[in-house]
Amino acid sequence: MNESLLNYRKFSGLFSIQFLNVMNDNLLKNAILVMIAFNGITLGSFSSSVAVNISTLLFILPFFLFASYAGKLADKVNKVQLIRIIKFCEVFITLVACGGILSKNVWLMLIAILAMSTHSTFFSPIKYSILPQYFSQRKKLLLANSYVEVGSFIAVLVGQVIGSWFIGNSQPQIVIWILASATLAGLIFSWNLEKTPTVGTQVTFHWNLFKDNWSLYRQITTDAKIKNTLHAIAWFWALGVIYTIQMALLTKHYLGGSAQVFSILLVEFSIAIGLGSLVCTYLSNGQIHKKFIPAALVGISILTLLMLLLNRVPTAHTLSVTEFSHSLHGIINYGLIFGIGFIAGFYSITGYNELQLISPLKTFSQIIAVSNVLNAAYMLMMTISCTLLLILINLWWLFIIVIVANLIIAYNYWRYNFPRHST
Repeated sequence: MNESLLNYRKFSGLFSIQFLNVMNDNLLKNAILVMIAFNGITLGSFSSSVAVNISTLLFILPFFLFASYAGKLADKVNKVQLIRIIKFCEVFITLVACGGILSKNVWLMLIAILAMSTHSTFFSPIKYSILPQYFSQRKKLLLANSYVEVGSFIAVLVGQVIGSWFIGNSQPQIVIWILASATLAGLIFSWNLEKTPTVGTQVTFHWNLFKDNWSLYRQITTDAKIKNTLHAIAWFWALGVIYTIQMALLTKHYLGGSAQVFSILLVEFSIAIGLGSLVCTYLSNGQIHKKFIPAALVGISILTLLMLLLNRVPTAHTLSVTEFSHSLHGIINYGLIFGIGFIAGFYSITGYNELQLISPLKTFSQIIAVSNVLNAAYMLMMTISCTLLLILINLWWLFIIVIVANLIIAYNYWRYNFPRHST
């Protein structure tokens, strides 16, 4: 009988810490967004829409600025000790966040969201790079990787729902209580982590943040396989911008669903990614099937095209959750969104598993740091591209362009990883 990884002290503590970390990130971010967008909190003379974008930018910014430092530091010092320091710092960040929410001071909240994102930037490389030190057996390592992946998606959902729901219902004290409890629990779990040996990689820190990021990227991507995998993972996160942000507008204008329908679709999409990741891991049985990545991109494209054909005419009416869920049109759309997310789970976990197996242990934290920078860059470029394209074309055609881009990337990935050669 296979014992669950969650019964392992060395993994259960790490899993709990990363779950609470991701949940707190998204809880704080969504709580602040709702306070700015719906509760009349202002940022100087800026409109609420500008203030929302500023808070989102502050959440992404640390991954651009400090990711290389975070990766190098995690490879240089003891990872468990570093986790404990990071979790201790989170206590003070949470105090600032709770003070900002209680006093409705937008500046305190923005400082908190910038600090919380910086805290996550330094924790992110560790949660993946420590796993090979905990698990030498390949099958368990890949399973642990998928648990972290699934846990992250569920934590994002939980954080988003809690932050939006209780702030929207004027219950900030519940948000504060959950933030504080999760922070304290994370600190306690960090002191119960099983210690790991220090890798002690020799690294160089540059005072120029951009030079440090660029030099680390060039150093890491000298390995063509790692470079290819990093960009494949980054494209997954770029797609995430489409299917979580632009999908809101598609739901309203083409699917004919309300904001509550979009919320359900978003929850369903995230759960489907997690389930797809787990199923992929169990089917792979300790092996990496790189063909899952181009196959998933093709599958996502096909299901997205079916959804567009089903909803090709803009609609002026808005269906409630009950009306949408009881219509054949709504049921089919639920199925298509679930299918897209499920297939995306195969794509995501295959990319991360491959990266984990081909990366040297001594520089793995730095590789994850480069991945974080690329992910943020791809998401930012996708956001800018969508904004510019929507000036020229409508949303339906934007998704058509995404389908074409998916197929091009699938072809290039296949051509690189499965070149024709004589045997």
